[in-house]
Amino acid sequence: MRMKRTYLLAMAMIIAFAGYAQKKPKINQANSAREKGELAEAKSIIDEAIVHEKTKDDAKTWYYRGLIYATIDTTSNAEMAALSDKAMEEAVAAFAKAKELDPDEKGLYITGDMGIPVLMSQQIGEYYNYYYNQAVAAFQSDQHEEAVENFENAWKIMPEDTSAIVNAAYAAHNGELWDAALNNYAKAIEIGASDINLYYNRLNILVSSKKDNEAALEWVDTALEVFPTDGALIKNRINLLIQLEKVEEAKTDLKKAIESEPENTDLYFTLGILLDETGDLEGSKEAYKKAIAITPNHFESNYNYGVILINEANEIIKEVNNLGMSKADQKKADEMQPKIKEKLKEALPQWEKIYEIKPDETAAIETLAYIYNQLGMKEKYNEMAEKLD
Repeated sequence: MRMKRTYLLAMAMIIAFAGYAQKKPKINQANSAREKGELAEAKSIIDEAIVHEKTKDDAKTWYYRGLIYATIDTTSNAEMAALSDKAMEEAVAAFAKAKELDPDEKGLYITGDMGIPVLMSQQIGEYYNYYYNQAVAAFQSDQHEEAVENFENAWKIMPEDTSAIVNAAYAAHNGELWDAALNNYAKAIEIGASDINLYYNRLNILVSSKKDNEAALEWVDTALEVFPTDGALIKNRINLLIQLEKVEEAKTDLKKAIESEPENTDLYFTLGILLDETGDLEGSKEAYKKAIAITPNHFESNYNYGVILINEANEIIKEVNNLGMSKADQKKADEMQPKIKEKLKEALPQWEKIYEIKPDETAAIETLAYIYNQLGMKEKYNEMAEKLD
């Protein structure tokens, strides 16, 4: 009989303990503990609540969890902060879950000191501002790494807001944290930031700092999908194609660009360079002449056109100099002299124009002295020679 009683007593204890284990966590108590600064207790209660059958699908459970972990994340108490090494991640995830369970946030609020309801969205905004303000202070103190980290944290709290991630990109750019800047510019654009300067800034880093022309070309193509008629992007693409020796593609792009901007001197100038480098001297001359027709004093176009003209004369002179001493060679040399003079006379007005545009340009003075000397224009030659002394 005694054994039976013991058995019944044991069963009663099991039932009692089972009932205790299934007791519903008091989520309001968790928030009260948070408000009192008792974060360890608050965390313990809310951690249990998110797995308990009766509270795990309650939006308020997750709302309070967000508040508790946000408080752990931002507390200045080192002991309390050590309660979680992923407090921000947990807080953000909890707020998102609360919103999922209660999209209208009807029950997601606490009562403030004045008896006025404080909504979850307001508290998330305050959480965001905590990091945003820290980021601004760090940026103003030239603490760029800290600024980037805090702007990124602010963005994690409100990922639909573009200003934090845009500022993270700017802070990284200013601090020459190139990888962070590249990532954050791309992220800002991905979530909806539309300022074309974000595209320009990222391109500048790829070209000037990372020296990655292939990646830069890919990025320009991405930018052109959004801004297909932007002249600066089109010109950058052409320059990158030239750098990457994709000549035919560059020519095609240049001609399209010229169709869109037929009065653009720089486009004709760039086409002149490209054609010159690929051996199409006649095409190059025509491109430079068109650039000069639009902007008569465009120094670079005038100069490059002049170089082609003088080189044409020099090629004939070089050929003469390579001839032998035979009568046949001497005869050929004599026959070529008029061609040399013809080419020098053709080049002369162009180099005089170059000198007129930029009278202190040493190359212009030297070339004019050379032409004057070859053409027997002694007075003019002496004038240029004096400038070289």
